Amino acid sequence: MNILVLNWRSLKDPLSGGAELATYEHAKRWVKNHGANVTWLSPKYNKDLSQEIIDGISFEYLGIPLNRDNIFQMLISFPLFYFLVFYKYLTHYRKSTDVIIDQVHGIPYLTPLYSNKKIVVYIHEVAGEIWNKMYSFPINKIGKFIEKIIFIPYRIRGVHFVTVSKGTKKDLINFIGIQPNNITIVHNGVSIKPANPKDIKKNKFLTIIYLNRLVKMKGIERAIDIFNEVLKKEPKTHLNIVGHGEPEYVDYLKRKIKNMGIENNIKFWGYVDEPTKIKLLRNSHVLINTSYKEGWGLVNIEANTQGTPVVAFNVPGNNESIKNGVSGYICNSEIDMVNKIILIYSKNNLTEPSIEWSSKFDWIKNAKIFYKKLCQ
Repeated sequence: MNILVLNWRSLKDPLSGGAELATYEHAKRWVKNHGANVTWLSPKYNKDLSQEIIDGISFEYLGIPLNRDNIFQMLISFPLFYFLVFYKYLTHYRKSTDVIIDQVHGIPYLTPLYSNKKIVVYIHEVAGEIWNKMYSFPINKIGKFIEKIIFIPYRIRGVHFVTVSKGTKKDLINFIGIQPNNITIVHNGVSIKPANPKDIKKNKFLTIIYLNRLVKMKGIERAIDIFNEVLKKEPKTHLNIVGHGEPEYVDYLKRKIKNMGIENNIKFWGYVDEPTKIKLLRNSHVLINTSYKEGWGLVNIEANTQGTPVVAFNVPGNNESIKNGVSGYICNSEIDMVNKIILIYSKNNLTEPSIEWSSKFDWIKNAKIFYKKLCQ
């Protein structure tokens, strides 16, 4: 089977996240276990690199790197990539493609308008109000309006949607208008091997880790504010911030932290390799997830593999990937989150339950379910 993946981000894009990792985990197993040919089209993340192969997946990069903080450049780079995907499909992949995976980050690729091949939409979350968190006027209003109407060709054709949570399925039905029988939930797995509880040794002083993209919708500013309140109760607490973000926004966060006088208790790690990520998770007492919305919350499960419980707000995705009181806590306010962080540190009784919860999520099983849907 020849599978064409269309995605706004590649695996190595600085702004890639759980959705890209999930696509990669599925695709590499389709290649290895089913002999599929997978091509992944996305914008360039490196202006000098046009293609590469990772675990048998052929990545092809088009256009120019996307810059979401520069509205003028965004208005050029996004339409350019849209056009190049359309052109590339018609000139190179129209005859050879069996299935198109139209992966959605707010806006799909309108593939039903130019392809008669089988199409599966892969979507982690419906943006909805997230447009207001990510962009200012008028981009936010335009984005929300377009998201509501752009799926009309998919509804008319009866395209099938694959998503990762009940929350997103509900949004697809209520906000987008997709029929329930055209939606399949395929949960994410976890790539990190669950640790042996005997091998886990947490840091002496309370250590919190933030592991996510540094963008407004992920709530990094809320995480910093909550950490500041925790510091008032546990003055030796440390926060490790792990993840990429646009340089201008990261500079803003660092200024915010300096103005608060807490820069000595916080370290920005940027992107880290897998062994470093695992070590940071294993040494931390708690992962803080302050996202305004998650498709699923893969980072929550990753933290659990290392015996690290999660505190998160009661939003879609998080309220399914976290088992309240077992793998962490679902919180209803910032003060509640502060108290739950202190509780986890003082009790230290969620290490083994977190690991046990994480062991339930298997990429091999879920990749088979997804591939079966592609073949139907």
